Amino acid sequence: MPGGDTVLFHLISALLLLLSVATQYAWPEWLQLGGAAPLLSLAAVLSIGLVRGPSAGLVAGFFAAYLSASVGALGMGGQFITHIGIGLLAGFFRSGLFSTRITVAIIAALIATIATSLINLILAPPPEVFSWLRLTAMTSIVTALWTIPVFAVFRAIARRFSPDTGEY
Repeated sequence: MPGGDTVLFHLISALLLLLSVATQYAWPEWLQLGGAAPLLSLAAVLSIGLVRGPSAGLVAGFFAAYLSASVGALGMGGQFITHIGIGLLAGFFRSGLFSTRITVAIIAALIATIATSLINLILAPPPEVFSWLRLTAMTSIVTALWTIPVFAVFRAIARRFSPDTGEY
């Protein structure tokens, strides 16, 4: 049943998205690298966009932004701009030849994390620029590293529940 597989994919994706937001904000300090925790919600939205397309990325970005803004310390505006924008843009890359490659997800996570930091810099400037630069660099690296397993899970789920014969 093709429709059931799609619904099951969305249900599993929603649960994993919820888990990624919860894990991101409950990330223990002793697991942080240089004081930076990964942006797992951004990695999840990026992954959903890359494996399912722009509409799925946009919806995932909306719900991740809503959950992140409900739990996190950053304002809603920045969360919605970054998560929805990243999900939508990642979805547009889905039709590309290399969209299911892990290297694309890693590079996109680096760019997305830097873009998120820049938007948050504009909306809520930090007191010290050099610490912000260091934290942005560390967060980008940590998020890119954690994008590997996050993307692998979403890619495996997408292949299992909604096979696309036109995919490379």
